[in-house]
Amino acid sequence: MKRKIYRQFCVSLVFSALLLAGGRVEEAHAVSVERMAPADSSAVAGLPLPSVPPTLRTVPERAAYVLAHFWDGMDFRDTLRSRNRAFMEQHFADFLSLFPHADTAALAPAVHRLMVRAESDRTAYGLLAEMAEKYLYEWASPMVNEEYFILFLEELVRTPMGSQAEKARAASLLEVAKKNRRGSVAADFTYLSGDGKKHTLHGTACRRLLMVFYDPDCAHCWEVLAEIAADAVLDEEFRTGRLTLLAVDAEGDRPAWTLTRDRLPDEWLVGFDADGAIHSRALYVMPSMPALYLLDGDKRVLLKDTTLEAIVAACGEKDY
Repeated sequence: MKRKIYRQFCVSLVFSALLLAGGRVEEAHAVSVERMAPADSSAVAGLPLPSVPPTLRTVPERAAYVLAHFWDGMDFRDTLRSRNRAFMEQHFADFLSLFPHADTAALAPAVHRLMVRAESDRTAYGLLAEMAEKYLYEWASPMVNEEYFILFLEELVRTPMGSQAEKARAASLLEVAKKNRRGSVAADFTYLSGDGKKHTLHGTACRRLLMVFYDPDCAHCWEVLAEIAADAVLDEEFRTGRLTLLAVDAEGDRPAWTLTRDRLPDEWLVGFDADGAIHSRALYVMPSMPALYLLDGDKRVLLKDTTLEAIVAACGEKDY
C-alpha cells in the first residue's frame, strides 16, 4: 500500500508541474495507473522526477520535457529495478500517462530514448515490450491506444535485441496496426446491396459513416446492432443525415445474409462482401465481431476497430 501511495504521489507531482504552466490536466490517467499496475510493498526507491526548467511554460512543452527525461535516473543494468515487474510496470504506466499531454512529435523520441537505454539488459527490454502490449494493445486496458503502440512496435522491429520470432511477430503486429490507421483513407471495397446492385465504400455518399462489419450468425453482433438502433444520440445523427450506417456482412455466407438482412432498420445501408476481398485481401482488422469503424465524408478513418461508447462520444461532440 505504501508503494502505491508513493507512486500516486509522484504522478500527482508530474501533473502539478504541468498545471503550474497554466494548463488543465485531467486526472483520468492517474486513475488508469492505479487500476492497471499491481501494488508492491518492496523498498525499491522510485525514480526521481525530472525538474522542469521554468522557461517551459505550456503544458505540452513541460510534458515533453518530463517524457524525455523520465528515465534519466534509471540504470537498466540495475536488475533489482529493471527486472522488478511491479516497479517497472508502475513507472511505465506513469510514463504513458503523460503521452496525451505532450505534442505528438515528442512521443517517438521519448520512446526511442527509453528503449535504447533498456537495450543494456535483454530481460528488461522484453519486460518493456510485454508491458507496451498489455497497456496499449489489449482491450482490457483503460490506456489502450494503437497509435502509441506503433511507436513501441517500431522500436521492437528496429532493435537487435529480439529473436527472429519476436521480431517477426512485432513486424506482423506493426503491419496490422498501420492498416487503416486514424487519419488514413480507409481501404475501398465493393459490397452488394439487397436490390442486387454493387456499390463501393468510396462511392457511398455520407457526412460521416459508421461502418459495422458483422456476422449474421453472431449473437453478440445482433446485440450490438440493437444497441446502435436504440441509442438516442445515434438516432438523432441518423435522422438529421449527419451520420450514415453501413452494415457489411464480411463472413461470406450469402444465404445467411439474405435471410437476416431485413432485421436491420430500413434507413441503414446493408451490404454483403460481394467479392470476398475484405477477408481474402485482409483489408480490415477484425479481431472480433462486430468491428466498428467511424469514417468522415472523405472516408478517412476517425476511429478504428472501436467501441460503441467511443462512437457515441465522437458523435456527441457535434464538431462536423
